[in-house]
Amino acid sequence: MGRGLLPLIVFIGLFTTQKVSAQTSLPDSLHRFTKMPKDSMYVNTLNILATQTLRNNPAAARKIAQHVSEVAQQINYISGFARSLTIIGNSYWYEGVFELAQSYYLQAAREYQSVRDSIGLGQTYNNIGEVYKRMENPEKALEFLLKSVELKKRDAETRAITLYNIGELYLMTGNLKAANQYYENSISQAIRDNNKRVIAYNYIGFGVINQKQNKLESALDYFSRAEKILTEIGEIRILIQAYHHLADTYRMLRLFEKVDRYLALAEEMALYIKSTDLLVANYLKQSQLDSTRGNYLGALKNLNKHVKLKDSVFNLTKTEQIARLQMMYQNEVQEAENRELRTEKALREAQLNQQKQIIVVISIGLIVAAIMTWVLLIQRRKILSVNSLLKNKSDEIHSQKLAIEIQATALIKLNEELQQLNKTLEDRIQERTAQLTLQNQKLTEYTFMNAHKLRAPVSSILGLINLMDQADPSEKIVIMAHLKTCSEQLDQITRQISRTLESGIIED
Repeated sequence: MGRGLLPLIVFIGLFTTQKVSAQTSLPDSLHRFTKMPKDSMYVNTLNILATQTLRNNPAAARKIAQHVSEVAQQINYISGFARSLTIIGNSYWYEGVFELAQSYYLQAAREYQSVRDSIGLGQTYNNIGEVYKRMENPEKALEFLLKSVELKKRDAETRAITLYNIGELYLMTGNLKAANQYYENSISQAIRDNNKRVIAYNYIGFGVINQKQNKLESALDYFSRAEKILTEIGEIRILIQAYHHLADTYRMLRLFEKVDRYLALAEEMALYIKSTDLLVANYLKQSQLDSTRGNYLGALKNLNKHVKLKDSVFNLTKTEQIARLQMMYQNEVQEAENRELRTEKALREAQLNQQKQIIVVISIGLIVAAIMTWVLLIQRRKILSVNSLLKNKSDEIHSQKLAIEIQATALIKLNEELQQLNKTLEDRIQERTAQLTLQNQKLTEYTFMNAHKLRAPVSSILGLINLMDQADPSEKIVIMAHLKTCSEQLDQITRQISRTLESGIIED
């Protein structure tokens, strides 16, 4: 098979050298989105829509995601491109084509890693681990699931599903204790997040553990709880797996009618979502049921269906792989041409930038030269202006010097006159001082003499006033006469002093 595939790939590569010009179109029901601008919001909106479509129609979800991946590449929106690759992988997962799912998951992981998106990378590692689990490679599965748990430390919302997946891996290897522990941690986180989907997954896990421990009634209880939740949220693929577990448990209890019922429901839903791997498993379980009942003809018929469908799935997988390799080759050719164009563009831009730099350098040189010339001209004008100002100041200083010399001569003359005046003034001051000293001496003597003249009448008046209090009326008349005489004497003395002071002449 491998030898025949390689020449076919080379053949496809040789005849597919032109660019892919046609873009994957959206389904007719989504033509309303074609009017939206092709930006990051457009990519995110359609990625969400494709994710919602996965549960019921994986093929339609894949078509939407393929369109989104092309748009995201055109606008260089790496996170949106990585998410679309994950959705394409999920669509193959839902259909049971795990090899193709894994190739898309690995490509998505590379894109997430290139933009350092730890949350997207953690979710993708979880998906890669799940595919390795389905491909019966538990070591690789555990490696990627543990990486996912490490990356999801900040993403509690999706941590629960990874813990469940690790538990399922331990369940596959027969380590029921470790599986139960991871299921407990997962369901605790899922209950805190109110994540019904993961709660249902864990119920299935607990049911399988109880089934392996031959606790069939307890297993049925867990499977029934999971069935109820999955029916409520519309998680059809996992619901089919729950039906398979219920059928296996009822087969162990030899309740074949219920086995028939659940296998019929599983077949109906697997056909509805076109999940060929679950349909393959369903035919095998129906064959085993017929064999247990002794209906070997029915067992052979279902076994033939199982083998035929399994072969068709294998052929479909290879066809899809060839188509994917063709698309990858076309993308590589386109990328090589784009790289060549980018290199040529970069070279032209480098040359243009170099020319721009030369022009800028020359322009800067001319500007600097012009500025220097202008500065020198301004400096020369300033120097001439300063020299003229200095000459004017020098003339002014010379004139001021002559004026100062004249003023100095005048000051010397004035100083001599002042000294002469000072000498004359000193003589006059000495003369006036002698006069004032003499006058003061005379004033002192005159004052003493006037005081002596005034003392006699004043003493007489004071004595007469004292006698008034003790004298009788006849004596008071005599005293009043004496008072009048003393008052006249006092008046004459004061008048004489006043005239003397007014005349300014002091008698010896």
